[in-house]
Amino acid sequence: MIGVPIKRNHAEIGLIRNQIGSAQISEFGAVLFLLISCIVLPLLNLSIIPVRFAMGKSIVGTETRSLAKSETFSEAIKRNRDVADRWKTLQAIGGITVKDSALCLTIDSTKTKRSMISTAPRRIPPSFLPDGSESPCVYLLDLKVDVEISPLITVAWQQGSIPGLTGPIPIQFHESSAWENLGRDPITGEFYVNQ
Repeated sequence: MIGVPIKRNHAEIGLIRNQIGSAQISEFGAVLFLLISCIVLPLLNLSIIPVRFAMGKSIVGTETRSLAKSETFSEAIKRNRDVADRWKTLQAIGGITVKDSALCLTIDSTKTKRSMISTAPRRIPPSFLPDGSESPCVYLLDLKVDVEISPLITVAWQQGSIPGLTGPIPIQFHESSAWENLGRDPITGEFYVNQ
């Protein structure tokens, strides 16, 4: 019978609607899972890492300026090596793990354009001291801190991890600050920058 409408009762129509609706509900759950796991979580992970990076860089910069105000270079090195309170504020952010830190003094001669790096006190040659033949010099305290910044949500994979998405990103913060105390010790006559 062509062109003759099929008559259905209300029970048959309700059954058809329920079957179609059930299929849509099960598809909605799978789509919602894919949306959260493939788009929302990676975006959260990628958005939190720059925030932690900026906060960590600010803390390392503040610590570098604080170390540059030390009386002597050996005091700055000791304060950097002090395990008791080292990097508490950096790790208090959460998601940042400090692996190692290194402190050195970079000396650049503005007269001869030569430079040198000192990693320990009493190793600066007399020519690079404030009254030496290379002076005037710029004394910069360099601090390098190796850290791992973790994403907000980490997922363990058997094949390994993707830095920034499923595992931490290794980063090195490098900050410098001008050494402020270029005076001499009145007892020994040595410059504080070389003690």
